Amino acid sequence: MFAGTEFGSGSLAGGEGFGGLLFVVAASLIFKLPRMAAVSGLVASYFSLPLYLYLVFPRPFRQVFAGNWAVLELPRERFVWDGWWIAGIFFMVVLACICCGILVRNVWARYKLLESIKQ
Repeated sequence: MFAGTEFGSGSLAGGEGFGGLLFVVAASLIFKLPRMAAVSGLVASYFSLPLYLYLVFPRPFRQVFAGNWAVLELPRERFVWDGWWIAGIFFMVVLACICCGILVRNVWARYKLLESIKQ
């Protein structure tokens, strides 16, 4: 249906499948290897968030990220309200915050451990 367009496999939506796979990897690794799951979740958010941002904020997205767009004129809409797209952005941001928290907590625990060994 979207073959040959940006939403088919372009630079904006091309990483969406890879991001989905990384979400599954992160969910399966969270209890066994939390650091790997956190990194996987951050990378998945990185690949999935631009599509949601473009769908919700089409005109500002095109103004900030100049690229090789097929249609040169800017979209009329600055903001498009769709509950599922807004929920997707919210989910990506919350997931990125949780993943960063896991990584920071792990680094802090290692730092404390090394500090206690030195004393």
